[in-house]
Amino acid sequence: MNEVLQVKSLTKRVKQKVILQDVSLSVSEGEILGLIGPNGAGKTTLLKIVSGVVRATSGSVLFDKSAGIGVVPEQAALLGDMNALQNLRMLSSIRGKIGTSEIKQTLRRVGLDPDNKTAVRNYSLGMKQRLMLAQAIMERPKLLLLDEPTNALDPLGIIDLRMLLSELAQAGTGIIIASHLLNEIERMCDRVAIINGGKILRQVNLRSTEQTSIEVCVSTPDDWGTLKRWAESANVQLEKLTPDKGLPRGILNTKMAVPQVIAELQSAGVAIESISHVGPNLEAVLLECAQLQGGVYR
Repeated sequence: MNEVLQVKSLTKRVKQKVILQDVSLSVSEGEILGLIGPNGAGKTTLLKIVSGVVRATSGSVLFDKSAGIGVVPEQAALLGDMNALQNLRMLSSIRGKIGTSEIKQTLRRVGLDPDNKTAVRNYSLGMKQRLMLAQAIMERPKLLLLDEPTNALDPLGIIDLRMLLSELAQAGTGIIIASHLLNEIERMCDRVAIINGGKILRQVNLRSTEQTSIEVCVSTPDDWGTLKRWAESANVQLEKLTPDKGLPRGILNTKMAVPQVIAELQSAGVAIESISHVGPNLEAVLLECAQLQGGVYR
């Protein structure tokens, strides 16, 4: 896929303090990249530099400016005396790319009523967050930056956001999400960059097609024995886990896809109770990064 963003050797200093140091990353069309790290790690500064709000000390940010960029900042930037439609009309007038019909369609898409005349100052925090998302996507940018987008959203709002970002990615938009919610990052993102102290410590592919982990639960101890023999014959590593409701279960490390494993286990006579793909554990990766830094991750 084509890259919609390239960040190369980005460094940001404020006086003697290094905010970002030699940061390099890229985002492809249709890819959702998660950016995680503690407060003060440099996540927001990185997004501000990419969006053009802050200038870097050195390095480069490359993307197709004609394709557009949408930004959802951590703090809402809205005009409280105007309603939602008026806010977006004013913003859209700057570039003149869309009209009222597209704006109304976008408001509906994020779960807001375009005919609501309520001033934005009277909106709930969740409604303001939805409106910020609407302003970011209304001109259909090819690059979307979101800083803590789940702030103030209720569970249904988070689900709506997850579905919308998936739709945008499928349409080819490259997306970066900075968030503290590891569970949502694991659900939404294809890849994660871990940042601390202004440095990218590690990038994790959450959708790797290479070595994968598959959790399998079988019906009886005899089935577990058959599973072990199959794993040995197939040269697949099997790690036993604590039984689930008394049923034997374990992790298979293999390049096989889940459907292929199911077919082979059924052919071997294993009665499967449950089986599923297990992605990388971000919490474990964060702890490992902390250990590599001498236990400091703050």
